Amino acid sequence: MVVGSMVIPKYSDPKTIYTPKDIQTDMLSEHGVNLTYMQAWRAKEKALQFLRGHPADSYNKLPSYLYILEKTYPGFVVKLKKTDNDCFLYVFVAICTSISGWEYYRPVVVVNGTFLKSAYRGIMLTASTMNTAAN
Repeated sequence: MVVGSMVIPKYSDPKTIYTPKDIQTDMLSEHGVNLTYMQAWRAKEKALQFLRGHPADSYNKLPSYLYILEKTYPGFVVKLKKTDNDCFLYVFVAICTSISGWEYYRPVVVVNGTFLKSAYRGIMLTASTMNTAAN
């Protein structure tokens, strides 16, 4: 937690790339403290948690965000799916203009997936369509 609080300024800009290896190097050169990679990793996680909060807090805010999205933009389709023990499974959002445009689309759907590593684990899938009709 101490090292994490010391490196918070390095993470205040989201575009900054500051790796655990950088933390190790800086702590050794500036303070004479030799950290293992895992200690530096945990320091980075703590610094990000200090700045952004815990990721679980963001998931707790998701239902209210989706409710506001639905009320602000009538016609949006918003679905939050959870498991039986109330764990997040997925969110589906479809913009109303995209829904109304489906009748003009040819049936071309592009699906992309990636594996999420680190603490989040799982799979993220995205699907999108392209208007391939000739003008």
